[in-house]
Formats: sequence, C-alpha cells, structure tokens
Amino acid sequence: MIKYNFATIDIGGTNTRFAIFSDNKITKKIKFATDVIDYKKILDKILDLVSKYKINAIALCIPGPADYQKGIILSSPNLIGWNGINIKEYLLNNSKLEYAIFENDANAMAFANHIFYKNTKKGVTQFYTISTGFGAGLVINNKIFHGANGFGQEIAHIPTSKIFNKKHHLNNYAAELFISGTGMSLRAKDKNLEQTEPKNIIALSQEDKGYKQIVGDCIDTLARTISITIGILNPNLMVFGGSIAEYNFWIIQKAIKKAKQWTNKDQWEAIKFEKDPFGDDSALFGLYYLILEKTKK
Repeated sequence: MIKYNFATIDIGGTNTRFAIFSDNKITKKIKFATDVIDYKKILDKILDLVSKYKINAIALCIPGPADYQKGIILSSPNLIGWNGINIKEYLLNNSKLEYAIFENDANAMAFANHIFYKNTKKGVTQFYTISTGFGAGLVINNKIFHGANGFGQEIAHIPTSKIFNKKHHLNNYAAELFISGTGMSLRAKDKNLEQTEPKNIIALSQEDKGYKQIVGDCIDTLARTISITIGILNPNLMVFGGSIAEYNFWIIQKAIKKAKQWTNKDQWEAIKFEKDPFGDDSALFGLYYLILEKTKK
C-alpha cells in the first residue's frame, strides 16, 4: 500500500500558499509571491517544495474561470500569464507525484466545513465566503456540486438586491455589489464618502447614516440570498466564512434574523447556521480532505 505525503496549495493573484499536512493538521506552511506572468517560475517553486518534502499527492486551488478537472485556468483577469496553461500536466510530468487535483477556493471551503461539522451523506451544506468578493460552495451527497459545466455556485451576479446600484463590473442588482468588501468600497466612492476601506465602513456604520446604509443594504441582500437559498435547496447546514464574516459576524447574525421572516417555517427549523472555524486556512483544509478522500479510493 502506498504511503502518501500530502500538501495543499492555494495559488492566488497575490500570494501562493503551500501547506504540508499530517494526521489532519498543518505541520508546515510556506508563502511566497505569485508571479502573474511567469507561471513556470511558480510551478517550479512548487515542484522544488514537492521534491524537498517528498510529497506525492497534492490538491490545488486555482482562480476561475477554470477547467478544474484538467487543471487549466481559462481566463483569469489576475493571472494573465497562466491562462490556457495545463497546470496539472506540467506538475505531473515534472515530478514523481501520484495525484494532483484541482478545485476553486469556495468549493474547497464548503467541503472543509461539511467535514468539520460532521454533516452526513443525506445532509446539504451551503457555504458562503464574504471577503473581497462574494463566493459560495455547495456539498450534496458528500460531494461538491459543480453544476452542468462547472459554474455551479458562481453567485456574484445573482440579482438579490432590492436596490438599483450603478453598474460596475456586474449587473445593477448583483449580490456582490452589496455583499463584499469590494462592493462596499465601490458604493462608498459612489456616495463620495471619506472612508472607503470595508473595515472603516463597517466600524462607522453605527454612527454615520451613509455608512449605515451600505452595511444595512449588505445585511438585507444577504438575508434575501439566505432565504432564497433555503427555499430552493433546503440545506441543513449553512456556514459563513471570509474575512468580513470572520471579523464582523454580527452582520451575518442580523441577516439570518431578517431572513427568518421570509422563510418557510419547516425549512427554517431544519437548518443550522455556523461560522467557518478554519479562518484563512479554510481552503487548505478543504483541499486536504479532498485529496485524502481521493487517495483512499
């Protein structure tokens, strides 16, 4: 029987994180800057670490849109030199790796929380990450739901806001314009407010009506998204992660309270709401659980 040494890798637009796992714990973490043009430089650095630590099974997060089955970034605006590159093929052909699997960060986070909260095969886990953007992942039948062509749970565009907002890169009612750090900043700039950093907007929302409206609209849009999700999917577990959720969970709690008034009572009573316990390491743990499952087959 092959003994596997596991590592998970999160390739982001700014940094790449490499984590080594043993017995469900991170034993070492290495972070280095991502070169957005020279993909070989970063992949060779990953291969050096794979060789140094005798890793033979890896799981990676890459930004979308991507073909996660093949390990190819299709059209990332942040990693322009990587588009169309078969990352999986490059890694496997230049190493002794037995496995290299790929997933997006929100899906990996969803899977991490499905495992952590011990949801079952009959259970449905809905995960939301609220940070720079607004993302989601769904686990059904103990498996990540990808949709017909891999774009399941790409929710930035869903029109769950009741308020018209000046169009930026999304439609005028798009959830991400309201439920994200970027969206909050854009709306603060549109209102000519002095503070445009999300943490400052949130901090001032208790005393200034301009900032209060931005946060209030975030809560309302998230509440509508929660209620619609419950009505369509009937999940028994809903988890919230990302930096805004992690450090301002009161926003989530207010949205949950508001969503209750719009949701079927029987569906509501079937669901448990939780906070992502993994923080910044959520995707890394999700990837670990995925590669662990893959190598057991």
